Amino acid sequence: MEFYISHVPTRATEYTVTKAIADQVLHKCPGLFLADRQQRLPNFKVTLNLDDRGGVRNNGTGALTLTTAIGAEFLALYNQGNITAMVDGRQLVFHPSGRPVDAGLEMTLERAPFIDPDIAQERQKKIDALQDRFCVCKVQIGTFYRPDNAGPRDSRAFSIEWEMDLTQRSIAWLKFEYDHKLMRIEIGDPATESTRYDVVVKFHNIAKMALGCSFGERYICFDLLTPPVFQKENIYRPQDSSYNRKYRQRVGELCDVHGAVTPYAHHLRLVLIPDNDRYGRDVLDRFYNFCVEAGLRPPNRHVVIDASRQEFFNNSNLRHILRWLEVLCDNWPIAFQIEALLNNGIAHTRDVLKLKPRIDELISRHGSIAGDVMRYFVEAAANRPTVQPLQKCFEAILQRQLRRPQFTAPDGRFFCHHVTITPTRRLLEGPNITQANRVLREFKGYEDYFLRVAFRDEDHLQYRWTRDVDGETFLRERVGKALKEGFDIAGRHFSFLAYSSSALKTHTVWFVSPFSHPDKGQVTAESIRATLGNFETVIRSPSKYGARMAQAFTATDPSVKLHKSQWSTMPDICQNGIVFTDGIGTISQELATLIWQTLCRNYSDNGANAVQPAAYQIRFLGYKGMVAVDPLLKGIHMCLRPSMKKFDVEGKDFAEIEIASSFGKPMTVRLNRPLVMVLEDRGVPIQVFLELQEQAVSNTRRADESVSMFVDLLEDHKLCKDFWVPDTLRRLNSSGSELNPSQMQPPLDTPFLSRLRSYAINHVLRDIKYHARVPVPDSYMLPGIADEGPAHVKRGLPNVYCLPQGKIFACIQNPGDNEPTWLRGPCVVFRNPVMHPGDVQLVEAIGEPPRNCLFAKLKNVVVFPAQGTRSLPNSLAGGDLDGYVCSGTVRATSGSKTQEPGAYPPVTPFMLRRPSTVNDVCDFIVEYIHSDVVGLVSTMHITIAGKAVKDGTLDPACLRLAELHSQAVDYPKNGRKVKTYDLPRALVPFKPDWHQSEQPEQSNNLKADYYESSRALGYMYRSIELEKLPDGGGSDMRSGWNEAISNALRPHVRDMPSTDRSWEDIASVYTGYREELIYISTTYSLSKTALSEEELVIGTILANCSNREYKKDRVYAMKESLSFLLRVTREALVGELHEDQTEGIPGQLARAWKAWNYTLDIQRASNDSGTSLFGSHSFGLIALGLVLECLARMGSLPL
Repeated sequence: MEFYISHVPTRATEYTVTKAIADQVLHKCPGLFLADRQQRLPNFKVTLNLDDRGGVRNNGTGALTLTTAIGAEFLALYNQGNITAMVDGRQLVFHPSGRPVDAGLEMTLERAPFIDPDIAQERQKKIDALQDRFCVCKVQIGTFYRPDNAGPRDSRAFSIEWEMDLTQRSIAWLKFEYDHKLMRIEIGDPATESTRYDVVVKFHNIAKMALGCSFGERYICFDLLTPPVFQKENIYRPQDSSYNRKYRQRVGELCDVHGAVTPYAHHLRLVLIPDNDRYGRDVLDRFYNFCVEAGLRPPNRHVVIDASRQEFFNNSNLRHILRWLEVLCDNWPIAFQIEALLNNGIAHTRDVLKLKPRIDELISRHGSIAGDVMRYFVEAAANRPTVQPLQKCFEAILQRQLRRPQFTAPDGRFFCHHVTITPTRRLLEGPNITQANRVLREFKGYEDYFLRVAFRDEDHLQYRWTRDVDGETFLRERVGKALKEGFDIAGRHFSFLAYSSSALKTHTVWFVSPFSHPDKGQVTAESIRATLGNFETVIRSPSKYGARMAQAFTATDPSVKLHKSQWSTMPDICQNGIVFTDGIGTISQELATLIWQTLCRNYSDNGANAVQPAAYQIRFLGYKGMVAVDPLLKGIHMCLRPSMKKFDVEGKDFAEIEIASSFGKPMTVRLNRPLVMVLEDRGVPIQVFLELQEQAVSNTRRADESVSMFVDLLEDHKLCKDFWVPDTLRRLNSSGSELNPSQMQPPLDTPFLSRLRSYAINHVLRDIKYHARVPVPDSYMLPGIADEGPAHVKRGLPNVYCLPQGKIFACIQNPGDNEPTWLRGPCVVFRNPVMHPGDVQLVEAIGEPPRNCLFAKLKNVVVFPAQGTRSLPNSLAGGDLDGYVCSGTVRATSGSKTQEPGAYPPVTPFMLRRPSTVNDVCDFIVEYIHSDVVGLVSTMHITIAGKAVKDGTLDPACLRLAELHSQAVDYPKNGRKVKTYDLPRALVPFKPDWHQSEQPEQSNNLKADYYESSRALGYMYRSIELEKLPDGGGSDMRSGWNEAISNALRPHVRDMPSTDRSWEDIASVYTGYREELIYISTTYSLSKTALSEEELVIGTILANCSNREYKKDRVYAMKESLSFLLRVTREALVGELHEDQTEGIPGQLARAWKAWNYTLDIQRASNDSGTSLFGSHSFGLIALGLVLECLARMGSLPL
């Protein structure tokens, strides 16, 4: 409904009038339209008519647009004289215009939140202030380096490896695009050229900038974290709507000459034309002010950075490197590291060639460990101080590495080389410890011939295109060529092999280089694929063909081998056309025990901190899915179902059960943002979420109070587990030590433990604040299985209890529990990710099992009914029972309403009219990378739901996005993609405040981009304030504090035997541990700053990352490497500690005690010198944990 406004002061703006109407009328609380602060603020729009005489003043009139309902109420109250709005002392006059309101505006006002006019005005001011452009006369791409004669205080120089001089031809403009948080350099003269090239520098990609003037040239140097984005477009494209909307093309180079250096050099230098503005301000001063206005870190001014053409990466220098790598073909791991120095931008060719004699000498004298030495060197070189020459770094690493013991990968793991292919580079990493798969285990000893290859954008994240960019064409050229033709790395040619389903989600695949095997002959990608199985049933569908091969590449742990007589098939449980056992089979109790015993051998705690699982997620021949214990199965036997079979594998008398996941304990349910949004829309009051969060925050902050509170925090969030910190603290506490001791108690706290608590508290609170990860009491994340009762009834077994529709069974038992807990009463079940309001369902838990049921002894699983008119798992985000590890069983929350699940008809897979080839699979991968929008759809869904304050997740746009999300999730299997132009657009260009970066002080978060959300997520976000983390620099562990721990333990170790273990032996173990820890801290960092020792001990990465899945993968890989390092370090210190070991423990205690005292000595020396020795604190934790473990096994302390 529209109203005319009159009597408006001519100097007033739309922002001031909007603010007056909001504060005095529509948003006054309590007032005519709002009774309390949790009500939605009525949205409205004010427009003012400009004065006909020109200028910025209005003519005293305007319009107010409201939704129909609010407009009718406004009119009635105004006519009664109850509404008064004053602007600059003048009362506004309103009367209905009688004109119809635009349908789009009406919808926006109905669904979008009200934006504070101060925020809108601030944003518009920034956009207006950044309108001007800067004329560029030279665009230079190169690298920073230190000249041989540079002093310690001298600046780095810039080597111009490629240049476009625009003084003779063409033209270029630098402009700021505030909405997209980037700078764009547009190269192209519309008067003489038809194509324009763009160099795009994103704000978050700028490490630092420098401004200077040299020989009359005013320049800007950009030190970039990753290469810029390059694009091109047709200057004279048609402007009508029928023309291709994707008018920009992503490219990897600006020309062929640029393309030759872009894999090695990516930093940017711009020379500006000195065009002062109308106020006489220098062009560099104007650029500086623009950076400040845009929220960027201000550039360094008046810096002298010499620029010259060094030609580090010309053809001659690169050919020298290539010939050297060809000579090193028999030492490929070393050649891989040499290429990493260049490809990763760590060094230039001259520095690398200067190292050639020393590297050749290293190979000839220490060939067996040369690869390991080079691995550490490359990582150290990447993180060395800029003043340290590459040669000095090499010598320092060489001396340290020659003294350290070498590591050997344990069973089921191997050292894997990684390559990331970006639009301009090939980044090399590793080799890092990685979980093996069926194929890699078959070729043990030949792992160097396999590469794990990821396709990512320059920032290591998933490719993302704006609506105007054609990225598919570029991907076909860049990614498609690599997949179909392969590529050379360090003298070996690698070809595409296959992928695993989980790896495809991160755009990662396997490549292999041909090699000769003593038993299998010449091994190639084709020969490996030929042995995987028979894929005739899916051969016409490239996506299914690829998905079936992917089963063999799932990361699994080997377990028990079965003879073909020890497994069989049985029919699925079907009723009314519904398959209730989709992806679920059974195993005997005896086989389940054998599997668990096999897995426990590879666990650091031998499975002591878990309950023997009742279900496993498996891969077996051509089958995949879940298997659960059936008490009626006898002997060693497994029964699989047709729904689990994906392809045939013939001629195998024996086959191994591969374990993808085991479920030894229940996980705590934690809320997440989509779940909170759905539950709020289902009727759960905001106060319920706030109370849950307040309790979680209180419990977290109390970790400083006592050992028990700290241990509870660590165990609840699975922190510090690999370092045995919870057990260590608990055992020290049992001996009388406490964080805040009384006069009679020995002190336990140390500066390192204090920082560890601060980091742990920060980690948990950040997860709550930025991801709404609030634990829900008495709720559990459990794998789902089917009730086998109906199957046995069909076979004629009498008196079998079968779960009825709408009922579930769940039995919970944590390690150490004497009795299990049976859930009883109303429960909420869901499967992540939650998108549709119906993805959360209300059910009834039956409590203790009936006597005649088959699931009575199954623990830590949720059993679903296998009868009725609907499959409950299929109602939860369209899931089945294959790997149903994200089912959540939550006690029913007050106020929750029922909601029908989303119904999405099955999609027919994309099929060819001929059998698929590997090239077709490659084409599918390219298309998948381009069209993988699962994360994008999820982000859009929750953002639009947050803005659609009236309907939330029930908003038509959100329901459409939920459907598209289901399609996007199934895309890897059916090959049917989601088209990005089908996605709805946001109603307003602002984001809710809970969408801000996790590290505002390190980001471009600006108040002008965010509004205060009135949804539950907004209240939850604003209710938490995070404290700044303590500075770890110069930290110590003062010996007096540790002496208290030693004094408390000394009575227990008084009678231990002496050990012949020398300080040199322990020093060697410590050196090896420290070097590997440093490697892990730099390899898995998400920034140029290495991970802190506290982050490593906790098992987290605190740095922000816009792609949560990528960060999750890096944390997982980091923890894999840490777990391996800790295992070999403990074995090096005391040997293996077996579960039932009774002999030799006193000797192991003596060795552990000596290692603990060694730690105290090096820390005292560190304190005396005033330096901090990275790794000494965590090494002390390892030694102390071993001391306490030995004492516990000897009966001196609690187990």
